[in-house]
Amino acid sequence: MEGNDHPDSIGFSKSRFEALTDGIFAIAMTLLVLGLAVPAGGTIRTSTGLIETLMGLFPDFIHYVIAFFILHGMWVSHHVLSRRMASIDRRFLEINLWLLMAICLIPFTTSFSGDFEDIALAAVVLEANLLVVGGILLLQWRYVARTPHLLSPEFTPAGLGVGMQKTAVTPAVSVLGIALALLGVTWSTAVYLLIPVIFWAMRAVRR
Repeated sequence: MEGNDHPDSIGFSKSRFEALTDGIFAIAMTLLVLGLAVPAGGTIRTSTGLIETLMGLFPDFIHYVIAFFILHGMWVSHHVLSRRMASIDRRFLEINLWLLMAICLIPFTTSFSGDFEDIALAAVVLEANLLVVGGILLLQWRYVARTPHLLSPEFTPAGLGVGMQKTAVTPAVSVLGIALALLGVTWSTAVYLLIPVIFWAMRAVRR
């Protein structure tokens, strides 16, 4: 038995699960911008003051950009996985619930980290959040690889290897970021700039 006919299937369309997941990702990515607080107009009366205010928002903006691109990468990874699946079961849906819950926290942890950029421990809040999201996403890939009946007939568990390797990058970088923050590095979130470099290196090795 395959797809929705398998006894472990929960019996509703995979598209419903995909729509909810896509919506949560979209909302979280949109809410990130709310961390860029616009100051009250009456408090700034000169161009110099405006420039100083914009410079003060720079840490928040950097954290916004980092979180936005990471969320986009995670959405792509999740989408690639779901496109390889014929159906979902209850265990996969439960894992996805925890994934979505952790994703919803990212706008808060991003804003929190940006507001306290001079305190290294504040970065741990965001990095731990990204570690949890990345770890749960990797768990989904591993679960599907170990549950072959969830896959579409044209895909095999072995074919998920590259996807799992790429999905593992963000959790690994998050662990490095947390370690740097605990060592007192105030801009430890800059470590996420390594992700494109790592992806490039992985592509180069596979050629």
